[in-house]
Amino acid sequence: MKQIQTIEDVYPALDELIAELKAADQSRLATVLHHRLHEVAWTSGLELFEELRTVLTRAVQSDDPKLPEQLKGNAEQIMHALDGYLNSEA
Repeated sequence: MKQIQTIEDVYPALDELIAELKAADQSRLATVLHHRLHEVAWTSGLELFEELRTVLTRAVQSDDPKLPEQLKGNAEQIMHALDGYLNSEA
């Protein structure tokens, strides 16, 4: 996954993660992330990022189905970027 340096880098990183999830038979999580990112009308970027953080946290902590370590690491990288943004907005 490409290094996330700004909050704008989160969008392509999420799209990349979605493609990787689909390829790894994690279609449920891929579908949820795609829906939240591309289909829901959010009132603010903050609201979107909070929801994405929640979805990713649940996925990383869940064992049903367990994420492969590489995808877990990619999700955690995105979560770290989201945390930085969310903490700066608090």
